[in-house]
Amino acid sequence: MMTSTAAVPVNRPRRAHSYPHLGHAHLWSLPDGTGLHAPPGELVIEPGTGRVCCHLCGRWYVSLGGHLRRHGHTADSYRETMGLCRNRPLVAETLSRSIATRQAEAYRRSSELRARLAVGQELSKTGRLATLARTARTTSASPERTRVRRAALDAGRATRAAQRDRALARRLRELGFDDLGDYLRHAYSAGASLRNLAKVTGVGWARLRREIDAAGITVRPSHASSDRRSCAQAAIAR
Repeated sequence: MMTSTAAVPVNRPRRAHSYPHLGHAHLWSLPDGTGLHAPPGELVIEPGTGRVCCHLCGRWYVSLGGHLRRHGHTADSYRETMGLCRNRPLVAETLSRSIATRQAEAYRRSSELRARLAVGQELSKTGRLATLARTARTTSASPERTRVRRAALDAGRATRAAQRDRALARRLRELGFDDLGDYLRHAYSAGASLRNLAKVTGVGWARLRREIDAAGITVRPSHASSDRRSCAQAAIAR
């Protein structure tokens, strides 16, 4: 339930580069029409202070926990309504770190606490905890979790692509070339087959065809003669 539409005071810093009107209007909304001051599926952080923005009223807080009661929410219902991860801390990062430090110290000092947590740790080691979590999950992934997973996948793809590009650059230098197109033109004109080019460069078939087209190479018929293949070996060994 939404009980306040107060805007963020204009003299407080905001993420102007990302959300220039944050706090001044309802730029987002929930399916039921409830206006929001921050995008669903994301917890907006205030630069400099690390405070978090309440989606419903647009004000900044070190912790949203007690504040959410004004809007008729618990922390769990707020996360679910706003599409946040179930384990998303609704506190400023500094407070979250402080809580984590206190919890680690309590774990170190208390043998009773360690004994209680040992049950869950054992379940985690055996994989039983993950099974129980999957069984208990009755709803689809939250928008935030989906966004985080997609970002992680994209970052992984970008990292692997950069690694492949560096490996290709090293291989080309070993062959005496600075540009892939130059090498492809040289090797293919010397009789190298597409299969050999792919093997030598480590480039996948789809990219190899794109690079060949970009280099202006006309692909020969597939029935290459044996003398062509011997020329290819000489070109590759160059």
